[in-house]
Amino acid sequence: MVDVAIELYKSRSEFGLSPNGIVYNYLINSLCGDGSTHEAYEVLKNSIDQGLFPGKKTLSILADALCRDGKFEQMKDLVIFALERNIMLRDVTYDKFISALCKANKVEVGYLIHSELSRMNKVASENTYIQLIHGFNKSNRADIAARLLVEMEEKGHKPTRALHRAVIRCLCNMETPAKQFLQLLNMQLSHQETNFQIYNFFIDGAGHVKRPDLARAVYELMQRSGLVPQLGSNILMLQSYLKSGRISDALNFFNHLRLKEKNGIPRKLYNTLIVGLCKAMKANLAWGFMREMRHNGMYPSMECYEELIKLVCSTKNYDMVVGVMNHLEGHGRQVTSFIGNTLLLHALKTRDLYEAWIRLRGMLVNEQSKISLLGQLIGVFSGCIKVSQDIEGLQKMIEQCFPLDTCTYNILLRRLSVSEIDHACELFNRMRRKGYEPDQWTFDILKCGLYNCLRTDEAERRLEEMF
Repeated sequence: MVDVAIELYKSRSEFGLSPNGIVYNYLINSLCGDGSTHEAYEVLKNSIDQGLFPGKKTLSILADALCRDGKFEQMKDLVIFALERNIMLRDVTYDKFISALCKANKVEVGYLIHSELSRMNKVASENTYIQLIHGFNKSNRADIAARLLVEMEEKGHKPTRALHRAVIRCLCNMETPAKQFLQLLNMQLSHQETNFQIYNFFIDGAGHVKRPDLARAVYELMQRSGLVPQLGSNILMLQSYLKSGRISDALNFFNHLRLKEKNGIPRKLYNTLIVGLCKAMKANLAWGFMREMRHNGMYPSMECYEELIKLVCSTKNYDMVVGVMNHLEGHGRQVTSFIGNTLLLHALKTRDLYEAWIRLRGMLVNEQSKISLLGQLIGVFSGCIKVSQDIEGLQKMIEQCFPLDTCTYNILLRRLSVSEIDHACELFNRMRRKGYEPDQWTFDILKCGLYNCLRTDEAERRLEEMF
């Protein structure tokens, strides 16, 4: 039916036909539904030449189709045509168009459309603002991104911490970053009541670009405005020093808070300091604060234990590993998959971890504990203890220590693939049957094991399965 109508339309002069608005609307809608957006656009231009303007719904349908097909020039002409005649398309149409332009690196065109809509008192959606801001950040136009951030808030939207962080990162790549940063902060403060959130957003943003000086300026400005920094602000300020490697400043700030806090340092602040010190490769300092926490009757978070064990394993300080595990056991905490996997992986690489474990095992109080069983597993994986169990028995032994995950299976596969590739393939199949999703490391382990056994065809098949 559509084909017949189009043929009649093309032959309209021959038959003396003069299509009306309803016919043009039908043709444009039908062509868009058929995927013939170019033809639909040509029909639109012809209808305009005849002085006939399609309805709002038809224009929106055509606009959506042009946007979907990436025909941005035609889409821009259509939107401008509609705006010039005060024909407002659906809000979602503008949103889609501006978003598509930003993703296609045509953010200036998107901003032009946005400005025209704003001039007509049309409030853009939150998503439109986000796309425009990210687009200008990408093209290093932080000045416009900052302006849009303020405008977004004026229009009733709530920019997130992540969005502030992205704009601040871009601002700090400009000339006079401190001036640009503080100017944006003052603009934000002038448009809303004084509150912790906006200050925290800027302390956080400065910390992420490793500008603790700017974070401190915001922190002090907050105090001058009459706000007493709460735990959240203190954590962000401490993180800004740690992320920038300003360890001395971080410790001074922490000690300053220690003197001010009548009820002692909160647990979350200790955890923040310990994790930050681990990421800064300061194992001894982190370990000292963990023991201080215990002395003060507090328990470090599992993230503290995980980060410290990861760090001391990477530096091969296995004596400290055993000490941290004893500390973990003393608190009655369970071994996480991350900790268990880290220890087993290092046991595969060296016997030093097991030797340290044996040398210091007198420190272990309960020889039947999960920690002690984990020590036996470390001996098995390092080759120091010979076991007669099959791989399923080894899995059950691990399950008594910590929950298995994909990484655990990868470590088991790595151990098997060196000398028992058939068993490794069986374990791979069992892993999938149990619902564990293989990752890149899984396939790399199997591929290397199969290649080493000269089973290249099977290795290629595994690769095909992966992709």
